[in-house]
Amino acid sequence: MKDKSDEVWANLKSDKKTGFALGSDPKFAYQRIEFGIPVLDKLTGGGIPKERLTLIYGPTNVGKSYLATQVAVNAQSNNEKVVWIDTELSWDMAWQEKCGLQLDNALVKQPDTGEEAFEILRTMLNAAKEANIGVIVLDSVAGLVPSQVMDEEFGFNPVAWAARFVNNSLPRLLPSLKESGCALIMINQVRSSLAPTALDAMPGGLGQTFFSHSLLQVRRRGWIEENKQRVGFDMEVRMRKSKIGGEHWGSAIVPFRVDGGIDRLESFIRDGIEADIIKRAGAWYTFGDTKSMGMNGLKTAFNEDPNLLSELQKALV
Repeated sequence: MKDKSDEVWANLKSDKKTGFALGSDPKFAYQRIEFGIPVLDKLTGGGIPKERLTLIYGPTNVGKSYLATQVAVNAQSNNEKVVWIDTELSWDMAWQEKCGLQLDNALVKQPDTGEEAFEILRTMLNAAKEANIGVIVLDSVAGLVPSQVMDEEFGFNPVAWAARFVNNSLPRLLPSLKESGCALIMINQVRSSLAPTALDAMPGGLGQTFFSHSLLQVRRRGWIEENKQRVGFDMEVRMRKSKIGGEHWGSAIVPFRVDGGIDRLESFIRDGIEADIIKRAGAWYTFGDTKSMGMNGLKTAFNEDPNLLSELQKALV
């Protein structure tokens, strides 16, 4: 005799009014956009997730916007469009183009108020599938100023206005995000705090960390120098929270050059050294039959022989 619980369970599954679906239903699956840099893709479980909210935060000038641009570039390589909401008036065409972004396949808006920014966000999310939008970037949460504050006199500073505004607005985006098919990336900065907090203090309050599906913290870790001149720094990306896989609380360090973003070749070489695929003895580096002196010498060898780089990439898989 069939167990009554099985019958009730079957009715629940078939009842369209409840709106339930099995945990294995394809509707819960989502895609990702890769960084194209192995250590970052490994850290995040394959890249930035679509239909989810990723928050990238850290101090000023550590490469937060660059990481978002890198995801946007890779979305465009899949023939997808990009939307960039610039609340800080920081959009730089020359820099974005240098980073590889196709400006003719990117829509940019510089809203006057926080309400306008969120309305644009919701409109773009609702249109994402039809417009083939792969990623929407909000740069940044710190620039979301509600119209009430904008309309008041200078010096008007109601208590926790930014946190209240963001906390009330973010949940309204989630239904649209769920159906959008695109990735939503928000960028934020850290602020000084008078008391210790679980996470770094950011404009917009802790609500944004609750609604985010992943938190990527970006920091500077040491300088890269050539001829006694600083040409870049080691960028540390740490996964502070993840509901979408990846290495929770893990971190990755990649070389970032001010004149051209992440040095992919050096990143591959570092991975090869760590995996003991490239042998290091003093100032000498050996990969297969290739022996070079110094990091620059090794990079020259890889640049002169593309097949050599392909061999390294295959060995790192």
